[in-house]
Amino acid sequence: MPSQRILIVGAGVAGSVSAFWLAKHNFEVVVIERSKVGQKLGQGIEIEEPALQVVKAMGILDKLNEKKTGELGFEFNDENFRVRGRLEATGSYSPTGNLELMRGDLTEVLYEAADQSANVKYQFETTVQSLTQTQDKITVELQNRTERSSWKEEFDFVIGADGVKSHTRRLTMGPPEVLNCLKPVDAYVAYFSIPKEDRDWPYSRMCAFPGRRNIWIRPIGKDDKIVSVYLMHIGGDHPDIHQAIATGDRPKQKEHLAKLYSGLGWEAPRVIEQMMAAENFYSDELQQVKLQRWSQQRVVLLGDAAWAPTPFTGAGNQLAIIGGWVLAQELSRHRSPVAFETYEKRLRAYVEQRQRIPLWGYAPYIFMPKTTLGVRTLHVFFVFVSWIARFLIWSRLSRLFPDGGQENDFDLEMEGVDANAVG
Repeated sequence: MPSQRILIVGAGVAGSVSAFWLAKHNFEVVVIERSKVGQKLGQGIEIEEPALQVVKAMGILDKLNEKKTGELGFEFNDENFRVRGRLEATGSYSPTGNLELMRGDLTEVLYEAADQSANVKYQFETTVQSLTQTQDKITVELQNRTERSSWKEEFDFVIGADGVKSHTRRLTMGPPEVLNCLKPVDAYVAYFSIPKEDRDWPYSRMCAFPGRRNIWIRPIGKDDKIVSVYLMHIGGDHPDIHQAIATGDRPKQKEHLAKLYSGLGWEAPRVIEQMMAAENFYSDELQQVKLQRWSQQRVVLLGDAAWAPTPFTGAGNQLAIIGGWVLAQELSRHRSPVAFETYEKRLRAYVEQRQRIPLWGYAPYIFMPKTTLGVRTLHVFFVFVSWIARFLIWSRLSRLFPDGGQENDFDLEMEGVDANAVG
């Protein structure tokens, strides 16, 4: 019988990875999620080393490969639909990875893998109302969002894997205003789906517009009837959008974005028209999370709740997977709050390194220019980069530039690990 009970708040990537491995280490795990079961949101993502080692050890790589979008590469377009650069899905220079899939599909596969264990129980549409810690236990008041029924349970540990705006963090450590842990990066993003057209396959396509605005359209799958759209803008004074996001008013968010992208070329008219009817629309201000500590007594934070890096780094899901593995590993070794100290000691330097936005923080400004001249310069840049990329592939010199780099240099301490043999 499992000797200790752990509550995980959040059934996303980090929550389900940690649930899977904690169950293997003979913990009893309860995972709660405020959303409904099967609700899929989010953008396209890639799984790279060393996170790839974790999903391989979980025995789910084949299932993830079945969920791949099939995106063949990336195109940079101008406002008149002309292709200014194309990067095939080979090598580290392309935004398209070898294992490219939608975040919703990833979370579904991870949930199914963890849920197979008799030691794991998922409870959807459930939230935490209060946390009371003693020396040995945590009493948690839970609530079902649909029935509005509340009850209390005891746990040995609580893991907050509930995102940038973590309620677990607020209950345990205080509001973000007191912690001063949310660091805006001067950017806003919106995700949603629109009906697919023939030109949406097989490459993802991006167009930049003056005023630091861009649109990125990415295929979900060859046979899917929808595609994923990302709107991103940085800088500027947009108090209306900020207020609409702060209040959670999605119709207002759509209205203000429609104004911001009005009068533009390329796919902008189609995207904005379809956005107004999109049911899976999500918009937010991008912020990094930086905390002095990731834990307090028997509560620990994981993933974006502890260290959100923003999409500009491309590291969010990588760190979620790695963090889930490391936390479960340290809890299996110590089975006390000491595990939280060793977990943070192992990960913090790596996390801080991966939080750095490329090009000393200027990458978003370079790839989303303010002026028409800046956009045209970007077109020339992509012409040059795509030519170099094609030459490297044609000449087979790309083999001299292996994928990865210093950011992949993290020791997972996985020697001899077998997902079917652990626990």
